[in-house]
Amino acid sequence: MSESDRTMTVPHRRLEPPPTRYVEVLSPGAPSPFRAREGVVRVGRDVGNEIVINDPFVSRVHIEIRIYPHGVEVVDLDTKNGTHYQGARIRELKVNGEVSLMLGKQVTISVRVGDDAPFSDVTAPAIAAPPPTIIPTAPPPAARPAPRGERTELIGESAAMQRLRAGIAKMAPSHLTVLIEGETGTGKEVIARALHQQSPRAGRPLVVFDCAAVSPNLIASELFGHVKGAFTGAVGSAEGAFRRADGGTLFLDEIGELPLDLQPALLRALEARQVKPVGGDGYRAVDVRVVAATNRGLEAEVQAGRFRQDLLFRLAVGRIKVPPLRSRVEDIPALAQHFARAVGGATLAPAVLAALASRPWRGNVRELRNVIERAVMLSPTPLVTSLDDDDDQDLVMPETLRAALGPAASSGDAEVPFQDAKQAAVERFERDYLLKLFERSGCNLSEAARRSGVDRRYLRELFKKHNLDPTTLRAQRRP
Repeated sequence: MSESDRTMTVPHRRLEPPPTRYVEVLSPGAPSPFRAREGVVRVGRDVGNEIVINDPFVSRVHIEIRIYPHGVEVVDLDTKNGTHYQGARIRELKVNGEVSLMLGKQVTISVRVGDDAPFSDVTAPAIAAPPPTIIPTAPPPAARPAPRGERTELIGESAAMQRLRAGIAKMAPSHLTVLIEGETGTGKEVIARALHQQSPRAGRPLVVFDCAAVSPNLIASELFGHVKGAFTGAVGSAEGAFRRADGGTLFLDEIGELPLDLQPALLRALEARQVKPVGGDGYRAVDVRVVAATNRGLEAEVQAGRFRQDLLFRLAVGRIKVPPLRSRVEDIPALAQHFARAVGGATLAPAVLAALASRPWRGNVRELRNVIERAVMLSPTPLVTSLDDDDDQDLVMPETLRAALGPAASSGDAEVPFQDAKQAAVERFERDYLLKLFERSGCNLSEAARRSGVDRRYLRELFKKHNLDPTTLRAQRRP
């Protein structure tokens, strides 16, 4: 093939007058440079690219060379092994003159930009390329044990867990924004970590931001950063969660708690991939994958006017629903043994596992973990044979649970339908449990939530369900 035969025009929708530039790409194995005058030149392993590179460390479509009237840029398409310029990994690079790029681990190509005349008649201008957007090259962090609250195991082999794993495996390699929905204590942060660790961003930061744990007047600063003097106490500039997560993943926990007046700023950050620090005068580009989680029904929040519908649509591009523990009872033994081993290398006796499987677990996996940790720490031997303890025995003993359910439930009254009998037994147990829990917690709702491993707001809902008023109960307890 002659040199002139390799000169082509790549189809492209023309928004401005035709460019007056040539781009010349010299790749390994090619007898002569590939030339294009406008449009997009794709480089990669796939045979459908304009420039095909047969190398296992090069992605199917590795980079695009975009030729515009106003300039030329090289864009890495979020590849696994990356594109490097002068030893630094790039995402985008504006090209003037000639640059040498490394694709993957070993392939070097030359990209040269010239003016209207053929390259053989033109001397490329001696203009250095402007600084590229760089991801600092760093070795992956050393493996370390995950501390409490950072576990990434997805324990269980139930059908619900298998569906959950399949959904994570499908979404993790993409760059979709994902919304994780589930009750309190179901392990939404564990799923967010799994999405991050199975993604191409695994070597970059995972930043966790709890929307419910930050004062509303500080959320904008914590999310987007601030400049010195932006508000009282801002003695210096600070990066927000978006900037700290640049190149990685930002996990927005309890997204339903985000104040309505801050939601437009988050929507813009998601749409434009730009953030504006509080007190700043310009936007800064960020490359962040956002994963959000909620225990609320956001559709209902939209209907109530507390959440923007357009923000919900933007967050829920990918959607993962986490099953509550009561819908995968068969996973309880494996989870319980896992927590027992993690706490102190203990083992749970079969009778304990059977007792655990009979509980409703309103606080889900978090409640289960709290109960197991308490039982292991109070057990005199590595084999845990009881969930009893001297202080809270009426709250955790299987025998007391059966007594609270009443004799009819214990004997299995066949005069009523199973579901009705079960529901009545559970309601009797819940009411009795709440009364004893509140009494032993000094009539302090926060302490009761801590002891039971149940979220404080959900505990309030349980009190309301059984027509129990904490204020009235507290007054009745006083001498």
